[in-house]
Order: sequence, then C-alpha cells, then structure tokens
Amino acid sequence: MNSLKSILIAVLLANGIWSFYKWVSPAPEPLALESALAESQAAEGLDLAALTGLTKEVRSGQELERRLNEPGGVNNLDLNADGKTDYIQVKEFGDLNQKIGYSLTTEPEKGEVQEIAEVTVEQNGDKAEIQVVGNETIYGTGAIYNDWAPVERKEQPQYSGAQAPPVYSSYFYPRPLWFSPFHYGLYPPYFSFFPIVGMSMYSSRTLVHTQQVNRGANRFQQQSNKSINNPNKGKTANRGIRRSLKKPTKTQRQFQRANRSKVRSGGFGRPSGTKSTTSRASRALPQRRSSAFGTSRRGGFGSVRGGGFGSRSFSFGGK
Repeated sequence: MNSLKSILIAVLLANGIWSFYKWVSPAPEPLALESALAESQAAEGLDLAALTGLTKEVRSGQELERRLNEPGGVNNLDLNADGKTDYIQVKEFGDLNQKIGYSLTTEPEKGEVQEIAEVTVEQNGDKAEIQVVGNETIYGTGAIYNDWAPVERKEQPQYSGAQAPPVYSSYFYPRPLWFSPFHYGLYPPYFSFFPIVGMSMYSSRTLVHTQQVNRGANRFQQQSNKSINNPNKGKTANRGIRRSLKKPTKTQRQFQRANRSKVRSGGFGRPSGTKSTTSRASRALPQRRSSAFGTSRRGGFGSVRGGGFGSRSFSFGGK
C-alpha cells in the first residue's frame, strides 16, 4: 500500500514539474516563426515535375490556371511567407497550329510580378511534347522537366460552378489565347487563400502527377525549329519575396536582407523590443499549430487578399 502511494506521489510530482516548466517557458514569437518560415526554399512550393504531370491532364491555359488554384492540388507556393498559397496566373503565348506556351506568374506584393515557370507544348503527330522550365531566380539553372501526352484526350473532365473553364479536347483547338484577368486583390470566386501544408503531405499529394515524368529538356522540342516568345520570361519581383531563392537578383537580396533585419529588430518597421501585432503574417502564424502553416479565408463572392481598400473579387472568364 505504501509503495502504491509513493508511485502515485511521484507521478503527480513529475506532472506538476512538467506543467510548471510549460507555464514558465516563453511561447515562440510570431515573427521568429516567420523568420524561420522564410528560410525554406521558394522552389519547394511548386514541384515542376508535378506541374509537368498536371499539364498532361489539361488542354488549355485557362484550365491549367483553374487546376493550379484549387485546394488540394500541386500549388503549395508561398513566396511572401504569409502561410497561405499564392494565386498563380497563366498567360498563353505562341500559336495553336503547332506550339503553345503557358507562362506562370504570381504577385507576392501588389504591383510586383514574378515568373514561376514556362510550359511549352508542341505537336508531334498525335503526341503533344511537353517541357517545363523553372524560373532561375526560384529554381536555379537547369530546372527542366519533360513528358508527352496524346494531343486529343479520351475523357473530358467535369467542372462545376460559374467559373468552370471551357473544356477542350485538344491542346491546339482553335480558340482565343487565354490571358488571366486576375491579379493581386482580384481573384475568382473558386479561390481562397488555403493554408500551405508540410513537405511530407505535399509530396504525397503530388506523387500521382510525378510518375513517369523525365528530368531534362524535351528532345523533340530541342530539335524542332519552332520557337515562340514568352512575354514574361525572366521577369522578377523586386519586393515581396521572403522565401529563400536559388539565384536571387541584387534587388531581391537587398529586400530580403532588409526584411530579415526588420524581423530581428522586433517587427516590420517597428523599433526594437516592440512586438508586431497587426501584420497579416503575425495574425496568421499563431494559428499554424492546428492547421499546418495558416488558415484560409473564404468570401461569398470570391477572395480578397489583405483586405485593403480597393480589393475585390469578381467573376470572369468562365463558361
């Protein structure tokens, strides 16, 4: 009986010591979390092999943009490190006779456009030769993947809602080239800033798209004399990117150094010792314990980023 009492007292004492330790230990500062988050690679947010696999499933830039910005897909991009996925715009270029291109960009900050990747699809008989090239700023040199798909798909996908994209059977079906009407602060109703996920979950989510995708340039496109011009090729954002970059420009390095300095001093634009309580990142980060890296926000008629004056949503480009 005495030994049982002794064991019970020891358990209660250990539990009390642990509870006291947790109580006196300081909680991690939101800005410290943000600083750590910014150290992760920007390239981890959009797997180029998965993008290649996704291109095999769509037949237009408009459809690709829809798929990229749906929750649970291959987009886990978060260049501004606010814990929420960035909206990816797609612009088609080239021609629909033989070779079409999709330029992927995002805006980490209002007025700042950053190219993410270039996708080109070229006809080779009844095959569509696909090549994806990552922007060097984000992915470094030589981030290239390739694969192929039938020009004509056998099954047509089903999309629901007012923003459902037109569904084409072929990559080269005659139609107007797609130019995304959306930008920072203006997004389609189907999009919301869903939280980014950890790498383990992201890898398992994209696995289905990366099977059979090859690393390196597409041989057929290399040997072809058909060239098309990407209007966003090499475009970089001077401000807004807080994630680590493979080959940042001089301006991007200066922005990131200044940003890290502000985090160390206690907040963005705040004197040392003052805690930031109003920035979007510091509002979102404390909630990440229960939802990976942030929370999503939904609006009845679309999504509004930052909630600033003039931000709005509207419906466009759907069928």
